Amino acid sequence: MRKAGRNVTPTSGTPPNAAPTLWDDEEPTWSVTELGGAIGLALRQSFPDEAWVKGEIRNLNRGRNGMVWFDLVEPAPGADHSRQPLAKLSVVLFDTARRRVNARLQDAGGAVRMSDGTEVRIRGRVDWYTPSGRLQLLMSDIDTAFTLGRLAADRERLLRLLDAEGLLGRQEALARPSVPLRVGLVTSAGSAAEHDVLDELRRSGLGFRVVRADARVQGPTAPRSIAWALRAVARRGVDVVLLVRGGGATTDLAAFDSEVIARAVAELDTVVITGIGHDVDRSVADEVAHAAYKTPTACAQAVVEDVRAFEARLVACWSDIAVVAQRQVRAQSSRLQACGRHVALATRSGLAAADRGLAAHGAHLRRSTAGAVARATFSLERSVGRVGSGARAHLRDHERSLDAARDRLGARTPRALASAEREVERIAGQVRALDPGRALARGWSITRGPDGRVVRTPADVSAGDALRTTVAGGEVHSVVTPEEDQ
Repeated sequence: MRKAGRNVTPTSGTPPNAAPTLWDDEEPTWSVTELGGAIGLALRQSFPDEAWVKGEIRNLNRGRNGMVWFDLVEPAPGADHSRQPLAKLSVVLFDTARRRVNARLQDAGGAVRMSDGTEVRIRGRVDWYTPSGRLQLLMSDIDTAFTLGRLAADRERLLRLLDAEGLLGRQEALARPSVPLRVGLVTSAGSAAEHDVLDELRRSGLGFRVVRADARVQGPTAPRSIAWALRAVARRGVDVVLLVRGGGATTDLAAFDSEVIARAVAELDTVVITGIGHDVDRSVADEVAHAAYKTPTACAQAVVEDVRAFEARLVACWSDIAVVAQRQVRAQSSRLQACGRHVALATRSGLAAADRGLAAHGAHLRRSTAGAVARATFSLERSVGRVGSGARAHLRDHERSLDAARDRLGARTPRALASAEREVERIAGQVRALDPGRALARGWSITRGPDGRVVRTPADVSAGDALRTTVAGGEVHSVVTPEEDQ
């Protein structure tokens, strides 16, 4: 076997005058360097000229020596960056070629910038780098028109799709809040765009409350990051959402032309206004949003102006109310004065009529009072006479009842006393029969233990207990002894 394009004989299976080994055969054996050189030669023969390759930039790095390297990939279907790409090729841009490429980018007016996520068409030579065993493309040129054309074509396709689904004007149909003091801010945390918006809101002196969400605003992961941030701040009950980013190349702002962000903006029920920082072109996010402004600062100024306009309308309304109120006060004051004059006249007439009536009633009352007093005196004297005669008759009746009761009590008293004496004698006989002294006199006794209780059975006492026995002539003291001592 011969190496392609080289007249080098590979190492034979058996050196001269050497003993045969297990690996000895007639097939040639390549060193790694020889095989790598042969692969490189074969690639140069297969690709003698430079080739144009299109793909998406990933993992871009820049070295101190001016060299740039990145991966050129073909994304998974649907540009799904969460899935493994279909193909990947390493690309190297040396310093000399990099200057030529930069000049090409400058000729495009800075609209194209090589960064992660940018779709490009580049020219280069296919090369095999033997030291690392890597197939790579040595980049020499870039087609900026391809990148801009693809961006424009994708943008137009997406706008037509959103318009067909009725999403292009959905945000615009939402009512813009009159006093948007609760503001949702979606941008990269710590960025100049965030600083400009917050500074504008702070300098307004109005009571804004800002809910911020940090999001990637460039690169392959930016669309999903921004979509998540939009939904997150909307769930916090804000009045309006500001989606902002500072200026940059067209390719830097390509994320805002993505379908993911467009649908996230269109489907929100909260008003979204954008300030994506480029003056000439409008992104798809700008087209879908309720309103779009040139810069983040202009976006914040629009919100401030909304509140200022409401404040001005409010002040004007209060001024109108004050004018109407003053007019009504003057009219009612005049009416009140007229009513006061009428009331004063009516009051004086009423008082005069009341005085005349009162005088007439006083004279009538004086005449009727004398007769009423005489009639009342006569009635009182008759009532006193009736009460006196009735009281004397009542007292006589009670005196007769009292005499009868005294007579009945005098007749019953001797019989009651005799019965009571007999009952007393009977009870005294029972008491004498139950007297303990009489039982003791007949020879009975009462024995009490140490606790003073009457001893009724031997079980009530124990050996050594002191006993007190009461007899007719006094008491006898004794001690309980054990049975064996008896």
